[in-house]
Formats: sequence, C-alpha cells, structure tokens
Amino acid sequence: MKSLKSFCLKKYIPVLVLFLGLLCFNKIGVNAAVSVITQSRLSTDSATVNWTRITGAKVYYLGIGEDETEAKNSALSHALSFEQGTLSHTFTGLKPGMKYTVVLRYVRDGKDGQKEDQAGSVIIKTLPGKISGLTQTRWYANKKKVYVGWNEQNAGNYRYVFMDKAGKRIKSGELFTNSFSSRIDDKKCYSFKVKSVAIINGKTYEGEWSDRIFLFAQPMIKAYNYGNDFDLGIKNKKLVLKWDKSKYVNAGYRIYVSKNRDKGYVKVASVGKKKTSAVVKKFKGSSFKHSGTYYVYVEGIRKYAGKISSTGIGYVWEYKNGKVRQTYYHGDY
Repeated sequence: MKSLKSFCLKKYIPVLVLFLGLLCFNKIGVNAAVSVITQSRLSTDSATVNWTRITGAKVYYLGIGEDETEAKNSALSHALSFEQGTLSHTFTGLKPGMKYTVVLRYVRDGKDGQKEDQAGSVIIKTLPGKISGLTQTRWYANKKKVYVGWNEQNAGNYRYVFMDKAGKRIKSGELFTNSFSSRIDDKKCYSFKVKSVAIINGKTYEGEWSDRIFLFAQPMIKAYNYGNDFDLGIKNKKLVLKWDKSKYVNAGYRIYVSKNRDKGYVKVASVGKKKTSAVVKKFKGSSFKHSGTYYVYVEGIRKYAGKISSTGIGYVWEYKNGKVRQTYYHGDY
C-alpha cells in the first residue's frame, strides 16, 4: 500500500511543479504598476491627458495613434518622454472629431536593473470640426444611384441633408460611416451637406455644416451603334475624344488618363463649359501609342458661391490597341 502511495505521489509531482510554476508566472505577469489616465481638455486639434504617479518611476513614455497598435508602437519608440515629476501632456496637430488611443509606459529600478513596462491606456477624442473632402464619388446611371464620401471623423456619427438643386430637403437623418448613397433621377441635379456629432464625457458636441455640394451625372463619352462604339481614339499620336454636354456643368470639364483602370489617374486637359471635345497631345510627357492601353474619364465641374462640385469617377473608358469599351472604376476614392 505504501509503495502504491509513493508511486502516485511520484506520478503527480511533475504536474504539481508545473502548476506552482504557472502560479508564479501569473504573479510576475501582473506585477506591473497601473496608472489611471484621463483626458482633461480637448479642442478640434488638441487634447490633454493626465496620469497618476507611479511609485519609483524614473521616466514616462507616451504614445498616441488612431488604433491601439499604432499607439503601442509609438510609446515603445520613446518619441515622447517625460521626467518623473511630469504627469500631463497636451497633444497638438490632431484631426478634428477623431478618436485616438493613448498608451503610457514607464521605467523604474528592479532587482536585475531597470525595468520598462506599460502602465495603462485610454481612449481620447477631439471636438468635431467642419467636414472636409466631401465629394460625389460615383453616379451610376444604370443603377439610378449616387454615392457621396468625405474624410472620416470617427469620434461619433454624422447628420446629413439630401436636397434638390435649389436646396429643398428631400430627406435627412443620421449616418454611422463617412459615406452616403441614394436613388436619383439621372436627368436631375441634387445637393448634399453633412456635419459631425460626438458625445464626449456625456456632453454632445456638433461640428458646423459642410459646404453644400451639387450632385449630377458624370459626362459620358459619345456612344454610337447602341453603345458599342465610342468617340474616343488615338490619331497622329494624340488622344481625341468627345462627350455628351451636361446642362449642370458651369465651370468646365476635366479629362483624366491612366494606364491602370483603378489608380494613377492624371489630369491631362481642362476645357470650358461650352466644349464637348478635346485633343490631348501628351500623357506623362509621352505621345499616345495606337497599340497602347489607356483608361480615360471626363469630370464635370460646377461652381456655386465660390465652391467647386465635381462628378467624380464612376465610369471609365478603356482604350486597348484601337478598341474602346466602357467599364467601371473599382479603386479608392
């Protein structure tokens, strides 16, 4: 019986050692000091954070980023360091209406020399500002749909108003992403405005309304033979094209060319509002090749109250070795 107990004890000693080892490891793992980090002030482009003192800390490191990984890497790089008596910092040059992560690290003396560890993190926000980058991204005649986008302000959500050309409200509401889409009549012109709204520390803050932009159909390259042939080609090493006139264009047209359907577009020509054709001599300093491949689109421009609205890029035309077809843009906006 004694030998059986001895056998069982020997059998479970390795398991017991492993269990005690894990307990010790966990105890060491939670041994790092913790600091409370709070946000005390904010504006559209700055934010102040405060943190509680860590006993024995020799130096503090702060990192900031639009996500946790970026913030941690920033703190690890020691770009912002502070002496032990400093317990606050104001970040400047931030984007309006944005959410940031702030990470605090510290250094203190240990048994085997100085030790560095993370003391905590916090989410901070800036006040909403006027929306920038508002533009019509796509207008699809066949889908009868328009798409709008703008630069993100992720501290809260958005309020929008979708209107007719004269500014009369068609619909309004809230959005949780920096994009909007709506059914449209391909022969009409619409307008749109948006603002950012955020709740910070229990208080609601609103940015000012964006400038109103106009939404209307992208100019189409002239088509013949039921849309199978297009008035776009290369003659005498020049790009020659014609498009349908838009009654909502009052500030001219711009022509863009790329060698890739979804990126790399360069403005190669601008013409007045009465023009419906263009001859382009060069693309990036070189003549056009009849055997080459090019992607082309025309952008319509409307000016109102000193502000510019454009039709953006939805349809593009592929020229390839003398043949032309209409396709869609799938790149970033």
